[in-house]
Amino acid sequence: MKEEISFKKYKTRGAGYHWEMVSRSVRKRNVFVIARYELIVNLIGNEIKGKKILEIGCGDGILSFLLAQKGAYVTGIDISKEAIKFARDKCNHMANMDFLLSSAYELTFREKSFDYVVSSDVIEHLVEPEKMLLEIKRVWNKTGKVIITTPIKFTKYPLDKMHYQEFYEEEFNYLLGKYFEEIKVCKTHPLFWYELQNKLILGGALPKLFLNCCHIFCGFNPFLKTGGWRNYTLQTAIISG
Repeated sequence: MKEEISFKKYKTRGAGYHWEMVSRSVRKRNVFVIARYELIVNLIGNEIKGKKILEIGCGDGILSFLLAQKGAYVTGIDISKEAIKFARDKCNHMANMDFLLSSAYELTFREKSFDYVVSSDVIEHLVEPEKMLLEIKRVWNKTGKVIITTPIKFTKYPLDKMHYQEFYEEEFNYLLGKYFEEIKVCKTHPLFWYELQNKLILGGALPKLFLNCCHIFCGFNPFLKTGGWRNYTLQTAIISG
């Protein structure tokens, strides 16, 4: 299945590469990914302390760690053995975290177990995303929110070969509307900055280094911008009870 193939990235790239993306390394840092994590943490905001959060597709655990740092009780699940092992080893000092090997299609939790459910850029990897949405609806107790991020579709076929499918804005809203009622979708990560970050100049990724320096030393991250741009690359659904 293509779903399984797409998640072999931890075998090829090595578990832990998401942690490198949030490091202070000018070369390895990725402000695009950092903005996605910051967006999710900010959307939960001051309500986070003491809340039970499930992260579906936690990978090597970096987002779960950022949420737990704020005082939440976080459970991360993923189908990658390499990623789960790395996450457990990396976060073994955190008492308010747990990582489980599990499919998004069959969550091993009781109904209404979690205040918040988070899924960051996972749904585009799934062959049957509606199975995950059904499981989210089952384990969410509606006291908090469900937050799902995914790239905005631009072309007929996914630009990323590791994605099984991508969604136009209308498709994403329609899919979520089958299972949830109160849905707000915000768009971030302007296309202009995405193209600039990935542009090669003089044989190297100078724009990426420039943006990394701006974020490290000035706190400037253009990917968090939500207004004033014509095209964006990331859509985030905020689902309320």
